[in-house]
Amino acid sequence: MNIDSLDPNVFAPVSREAWLKLVDRALKGADFQEALVSRTDDGIAIEPLYARRADAAPLARRHTDRPWIVSQRMDDPDIERAFIQLGDDLAKGCTGISLISKASPSACGAGVGGNIETLAARLAAAVSGNSISLRLDGFSPAFASASASALGKSQHLPTMHFGLDVFASGSTVQELTGSFERLRDAGFAGTLFNADGRAVHNAGGTEAQELAVVAAALVGHLKLLDKAGFAPEVTLNAASLCLSADQNQYITMAKARAARLLFARIAELCGISEPPAAHLYMETSYRMLSRLDPETNILRNTIAVFSAGTGGADEISVLPHSLTHGIPDPLARRLARNTQTVLIAESHLDHVVDPAAGAGGIEALTEALAEKAWEIFGGIERDGGLAGIIASGRLTAMVAEARTNRATKPIVGTTLFAAKAERPVVVAGELGPVAECMGLTPVRLDEVAA
Repeated sequence: MNIDSLDPNVFAPVSREAWLKLVDRALKGADFQEALVSRTDDGIAIEPLYARRADAAPLARRHTDRPWIVSQRMDDPDIERAFIQLGDDLAKGCTGISLISKASPSACGAGVGGNIETLAARLAAAVSGNSISLRLDGFSPAFASASASALGKSQHLPTMHFGLDVFASGSTVQELTGSFERLRDAGFAGTLFNADGRAVHNAGGTEAQELAVVAAALVGHLKLLDKAGFAPEVTLNAASLCLSADQNQYITMAKARAARLLFARIAELCGISEPPAAHLYMETSYRMLSRLDPETNILRNTIAVFSAGTGGADEISVLPHSLTHGIPDPLARRLARNTQTVLIAESHLDHVVDPAAGAGGIEALTEALAEKAWEIFGGIERDGGLAGIIASGRLTAMVAEARTNRATKPIVGTTLFAAKAERPVVVAGELGPVAECMGLTPVRLDEVAA
């Protein structure tokens, strides 16, 4: 039996009006909106039924001819163990490495440090000859330049994402523009700077707020680099959009797709008729990780990776499930790594380009998120841009209000079906303090759950 043998006329077409009559009968007088319509943290209504969008265009990742990059964090403060991590990751399926600085807001209490020249030289020697994607997260422009210089001596250059970010790193405008020019001329494929919204998400912000900060960071860098003489086309090609992926499948997919709509709208306003495809990096959510019953985090990570991959991420990194307890051990890192490789090698999710295209519910959510984010972004620009709302404290207040207003929901393994006794969690070392970013402090949902 195959799909062609099915008679399309077996089921007669049903109108929405006929469906609503059946729904009304089933509700027995209950209010339709209250019973069947839910809302996101941004107040966006999610209806129970949507019509298919026959004319929808796919919102694809930048390189559809190959899988998304399976990135793994290199973040152990013990530098020798960190390089053991690196070798293990490259030998066991990773196609990307994300080097996390101690100062990075994504370090979550981990992260590497040390002399930049020594670290850059060791890193170059370790990845030489590997066709991988190498991402720098939270490092200074000086380290980015040192890494480019050391890697430039390699026979095979990795794809580099240098991670410059004037808003998150505290680097000066002069450092940004000077490094941008040097790194652009160094001959690496990849990106030079981040437009990063992860700090908003992990501090408790909404999806639209996260997207709006990404848009504001992108426009902020566009303005700074325009003053330095760089054309918008050059800047947009060098941008990496960074978002968090959590366990809410449809919202994560829609958020990834909405980021591409915002990128295209900004390019259009810059006068670019055929904009480049955005490079989208997604990291699983820190705020969704539970300290209690941490094995449930493995399931959350799986849904988050599925959502990011099918939503069109170019590169995904998974926070190991035991990160809330300490430096993850090799088993936790293996589970994080294989969460992605199983979805690619066995489920072949990378073979499908934007499976949500045309799905009425996700299309509607994508558009609504993009419009809400654009509205918030407009307010940010009126208040002096991202730098202005960070300095004034408005960004901190906006995110704090969203965190307070979020309805606390049961968390499986934490407040719902909690374990009677917690098992010991094996870790490789202790975590340090969690760094804030843009005036925002990360907070996990289990810390604020009722």
